[in-house]
Amino acid sequence: MGEPARGYNPAIHGDYDPTAPYAQQYEQHNQDPSGGGALDPEKAYEAVGAFNRFTGRWQAESQNTEYHNDENKSHRQMYAFFDVDAAANSHDGRSLRAERSAKKLTKKELKMFKEKRREKKEEKRRAWLRD
Repeated sequence: MGEPARGYNPAIHGDYDPTAPYAQQYEQHNQDPSGGGALDPEKAYEAVGAFNRFTGRWQAESQNTEYHNDENKSHRQMYAFFDVDAAANSHDGRSLRAERSAKKLTKKELKMFKEKRREKKEEKRRAWLRD
């Protein structure tokens, strides 16, 4: 099959320029921000989570009960179809009821609602005839 890969090979990878942006980015990424101190052995293998009380299995912190409540479940499902947060904030912080109450009805709409209410009252009044 050939020789196994053993790091940098100029025949394959080309010339390496340590002053190039890709090399500087790599060097900055590998530098220790604490100034060259050794990695704390206490935090090297740290995992955050808990054992599930029903199954006994280990669960990561992200898989808590808040993840599975109805609100978060529906939020994740609806997010597949539209931006839920943008839709929730599109009302400028007002409730839907406050938004509707601020809307003025036209004379035509007002007349229609009054007529509809009158018809419902009349229907209730005549309901005994159908029984």
